[in-house]
Amino acid sequence: MDYSINQKAQAALNKLASMPGMRSVKEQVEQMIHFARVAKLREKNNLKTTQHSNHMIFTGNPGTGKTTAARLIGEAFAEIGLLKGNGKGVPFVEVHHSMITHPHVGEAERRMAAKFKEAKGGVLFIDEAYAFLGDSDSRTDEKVIATIVQYTEDMRDEIVVIAAGYPEEMAEFVSYNPGLASRFPTTIHFSDYAVPELVQIAQQMVLEQEYQASPDYLEALASVMWIEKSRQHFGNVRTLRNHVERSIRRQSTRVVRMPQPSRKDLATLQAVDLVHSPQEVQSSEKEVLQRIIREAQNRLFELDLKEIIKPL
Repeated sequence: MDYSINQKAQAALNKLASMPGMRSVKEQVEQMIHFARVAKLREKNNLKTTQHSNHMIFTGNPGTGKTTAARLIGEAFAEIGLLKGNGKGVPFVEVHHSMITHPHVGEAERRMAAKFKEAKGGVLFIDEAYAFLGDSDSRTDEKVIATIVQYTEDMRDEIVVIAAGYPEEMAEFVSYNPGLASRFPTTIHFSDYAVPELVQIAQQMVLEQEYQASPDYLEALASVMWIEKSRQHFGNVRTLRNHVERSIRRQSTRVVRMPQPSRKDLATLQAVDLVHSPQEVQSSEKEVLQRIIREAQNRLFELDLKEIIKPL
């Protein structure tokens, strides 16, 4: 196996790159593929090679596309032969703390081991992996993490394990056990989406459901997203999807009151379907932007002050 990128694998990578904000993720994944290919060529030419793990850490806030990216990476890796499959497709197994934890001694480790075997030939996606550090009863946390360490090594050629969550918490997770850092050598950060990217994603969401967004709807949506981004625990695409779905429901209420709605009426989302008053939302957006500017100016002042008082 030479790990060359065939048509199907390239299609998965191209789909990843076509997603807003994912181009750098695709580039990092391609680097991993190229490294594996060169390592194989070095081995054929009797040159020293080092074993490399394909397991990854994904960091970022909710709704930044981590799960979708994990699925596409699994498809690409399986197609080029980086994963030894079972001939039954590419499994994608998502694991959460609530699915594994159990009061009976030994049961949590058994469940985690079963998830690894279920994901053979594909991806095991451990969301909010640091949640397992909170189970102190019967040293469950240590045992579950030890199980992860063991199986990431034993099934290195059969599975890609992707552990995901907030950046600081994931750093704590990796540092919890000495074996985790070596088994998860690659960290990919998923940044929050910019407002134009969110509007672009919204347009795609709307089109997929055979609606169209009017210019005033998109303008109001941009204002709403600016406000949402200023709030703690911003959910990115999750938050966006909630607004779009709510808009579609409100559009139904508006259209059903029309005597004879046209095809265009049935398909068009307007600003009133998103907010009661676009003007009030835009005023709120201005307040948010002014606060961001003030905070930036204050920070610049602090940095300038540090430069002035820096000891000679």
